[in-house]
Amino acid sequence: MKLSIIIPYSHELTYIRDCFTSLNEQTVRDFEVVFVSDHAATDDLAMIKQEPVEFPIRFIELTGERTGVAAARNEGIKNSKGEFIMFLDCDDFIEKTAVEEFLEAADDRDLVYARRRRTPYGRDGYYADRERILAEQAAMNTTEETDPDEQDSEGEESLFTEYDVNDPDDWIGVFTKIIVIDPAMTAISALGIIYRRSYLIENDILFDESYRCFPDLPFVTRAMCETDRVRRLTTFLYMKRKHSDPVKMPSLAQRTDDAVKHVEIMRAYRTAKEKDKLSGTYAALRLDGKFIRYYVTRISPFFLRGEKSDIPEVYSETQKTLGLISDEAKKKSKRYSRRIVNYSMNHPAEKIAKKVRMHSRRQTLVRIMKSRSQTKRFFYRKFYATGKIKEKTVMFESFFGRNYSDSPKYIFEYLSKTYPGQFKCVWVRADNKKLRLPYPSKQVKRFSFRYFYYLGKSKYFVFNVRPPKYFIKRDDSIFLETWHGTPLKKLGTDMDAVFMAGGTDIVAYKKNFTDNSKKWDYLIAQNAFSSETFRRCFEFGGTMLETGYPRNDIMHAEPSVMEEKIRETKSALGIPDGKKIILYAPTWRDDEWYGTGQYKFTLKLDLDKLRETLGDEYVVVLRTHYLIVDALELDRYTGFAFNGATFDDISLLYLISDILITDYSSVFFDYANLKRPMLFFCYDLDKYRDVLRGFYFDLEELLPGPLVFTTEEIIDTIRNLPSVMEEYKEKATGFYERFNGWEDGSASKKVVEEVFGLS
Repeated sequence: MKLSIIIPYSHELTYIRDCFTSLNEQTVRDFEVVFVSDHAATDDLAMIKQEPVEFPIRFIELTGERTGVAAARNEGIKNSKGEFIMFLDCDDFIEKTAVEEFLEAADDRDLVYARRRRTPYGRDGYYADRERILAEQAAMNTTEETDPDEQDSEGEESLFTEYDVNDPDDWIGVFTKIIVIDPAMTAISALGIIYRRSYLIENDILFDESYRCFPDLPFVTRAMCETDRVRRLTTFLYMKRKHSDPVKMPSLAQRTDDAVKHVEIMRAYRTAKEKDKLSGTYAALRLDGKFIRYYVTRISPFFLRGEKSDIPEVYSETQKTLGLISDEAKKKSKRYSRRIVNYSMNHPAEKIAKKVRMHSRRQTLVRIMKSRSQTKRFFYRKFYATGKIKEKTVMFESFFGRNYSDSPKYIFEYLSKTYPGQFKCVWVRADNKKLRLPYPSKQVKRFSFRYFYYLGKSKYFVFNVRPPKYFIKRDDSIFLETWHGTPLKKLGTDMDAVFMAGGTDIVAYKKNFTDNSKKWDYLIAQNAFSSETFRRCFEFGGTMLETGYPRNDIMHAEPSVMEEKIRETKSALGIPDGKKIILYAPTWRDDEWYGTGQYKFTLKLDLDKLRETLGDEYVVVLRTHYLIVDALELDRYTGFAFNGATFDDISLLYLISDILITDYSSVFFDYANLKRPMLFFCYDLDKYRDVLRGFYFDLEELLPGPLVFTTEEIIDTIRNLPSVMEEYKEKATGFYERFNGWEDGSASKKVVEEVFGLS
């Protein structure tokens, strides 16, 4: 047996399949797996043992009081049989060629290191995201695959010219790469490395089991310092997965107290610095730089914000540690970093805390002076979100102020019509957007001073998207979150990965989501499924209004009201009489974006074929999602294709349409109120379902209309619409009863009476 792969396990059942799949796909199978259970649940182990594996695997269990990743890895070393050892965390995975490349490079080496990449995604998501990155690099004529995590801090990047760290067989070069692979001090790792087993045993190189979180730095330092027979590979072979849910499935570091982490990091740093072979090397300098950053950003603020009972121990450890930082590393660090390190060596914890507070206030002042947006937020925090609240003021926002629409619109109209003059209504509008409002109200530009004023002073808030994360929920204010659809795609904490504009970190995304939902007093649900799902995925603890969506009241209005709205909408769009209308309303693709909140969209619907075959009877209205910024080029299709993307209220587009074509958008849950035909154009179903988001339902079981994958199929379905709809009649009826049974045209009334205390 050439290689033993040691996998410690405690509770990460969600991730184990990706880990095992990556091993099943190895191009070389000369390895065994030693799976070490750290007091794992019996049910977990039973399920893991049922996973299909194509490699030898032995299950070992820690017994007694021994626990932790260090103990599990040591037990794995003890029970391994391979010539080499690799540690693989059960929430991580490796490249298909990892074993082959490691073993080819091993030769007479005691240690072979390869590059690691951190990812918030599972295997499918990771490979899809990598394809996107490589495509972008190819478009920019860039051939080298880069890793944004491989960087260091404290201004040391210029030091590469002073040392030769690029020799793949040079000891200090390899160790330096291990040190700098990630900017975080906590990320120095024993992972992504294979070790000769006999070398570890003969030199008694084991993990210190007294560490709960960070045993890797002492282990790796010792493993590196006892040999010169090392090699570095430049390829990425190990994928370190970030835990996506710090609440339901936290990593070890995420569930450990800060005081423990700080003490362990300082212990590990001191242990590494004790090695004579490391002294004076470039690796030591980079290690010093990382520790300075950790001290400045994590430990020194702890003296200000940490638990008082923990401060003495952390302070005691700093006094043993700070003196080990080299003068050269301090010189290379930023001025404040250098000053706070030197100050901390000669002053008590309470004075360090005072110094940190003063620095924080200075930084805040600088940000306020340099940034108008920061100035506005400062006024919001200090002045607007304090003092007396405006009892009868209601702030409305729909889709970040981009239009006058959705449930906030219909709540506003019911409130204004039924209780005229009783409330001051303030609508948020986007920059350069003037909303056409039918009742007296005030408009404020989003992120203006007036916006922040009303964000701080309003009694009521009616939003259909999340408020800014810095929104301050005052005790005597009431926040109504209407949301904007029954979820087909997974939401909030139910999501395994986040492919969003700007490369959103899934951990931050989920935390922001749940922190935000704690500020909501009321949340509207369209149906029982939404009510249950929203409770869970938003971790919502307020009052759920099980009323259906106010925006759908219009689809249950009196026939005369609906007919008038249809005439007005057709006129506004310029649609001629006598034509049937196809509404095409696709959603965005999470992995196709220009920047934060700005999504691309490529039209896959062949308008030429549609016009050629259906143009005598039909016209098409295209309505893309509000986050899509690509403008539709429809000049060639004048009289046949109409742009509904800039039309505020999609509910009115439902009214005028005879057929809906959509994909994974939640619009079909609303459109079902009209009991009209729906087609589902899912040309990228496998990718969207299996990689980007994941669904709550099996589409083929759920959808009240046919799945179509090409324009030709759409045309054929529309030509045979009566027979197709007869085929889906029973399913459509069941769908309506399940998802629209609460909606009868009175949702606005019910919501207003409950939230505003009116009757």
